[in-house]
Amino acid sequence: MREKSLVVTLLFAVFYSIDASAVPVNKKCATNDSKCLKASSNYMIPIFAAGLPDNGVETLDPVTFHNIDASSPNLKLILTDVTFKGLKNSEVKKIKIDKSKGKLLIKLLCSVDMDGSYEMNGKLLILPIEGKGPIHVKLRKAEVSVEVDVNFESANWKIKQWKHSYELKDKSEVVFENLFNGNEVLGSVARDLVANSGNEIITEVGPPVIKTVVDKVINSIAALFDTIPASELSLD
Repeated sequence: MREKSLVVTLLFAVFYSIDASAVPVNKKCATNDSKCLKASSNYMIPIFAAGLPDNGVETLDPVTFHNIDASSPNLKLILTDVTFKGLKNSEVKKIKIDKSKGKLLIKLLCSVDMDGSYEMNGKLLILPIEGKGPIHVKLRKAEVSVEVDVNFESANWKIKQWKHSYELKDKSEVVFENLFNGNEVLGSVARDLVANSGNEIITEVGPPVIKTVVDKVINSIAALFDTIPASELSLD
């Protein structure tokens, strides 16, 4: 929902260089070799998403969050037991590492499905709305850009901070079941608005959802870095 992502799904590409004795990668790269980084990153995404328990990385596809507050100024929206699927199919479109500046820049193209439960009350876009029940989201071709500050000089690489943004490149779908607690008269109008406004809804209430996914991925990256010496992470 707006902002990598669910860069999520987002920073998988960091793992371009991990030694084969730790996880099954194809090759290590020099940090200034963007072509090698991109190819190796895309190789690593499904491996990382499947989880690396020996390195403290939990499974990220699927990944479930028990509670996300996606409220906006005009709407209370609480999501519970939401599961994301599809992060393993993310594609690295661009990656650059500048060790002298401590920067990792990456652009990902992600498509994910989210299913769970919701409870909301307030105004969504221009419509007063309420409901409680299942929610389904199909996020298609979200281009997520991430900038990460990394300490490349320590014995183990350390992520210090990050920021991200995203752009929706295709139409997304959002379905709220049981709007207005099953009242068909009120629910039909709301369903039509939601069906035709997937991207707008994701723009309005998606940022905290995307941030939750990105936090999970970054924490997994940090856990992996703690288990791999910096000397094993690249050719330089």
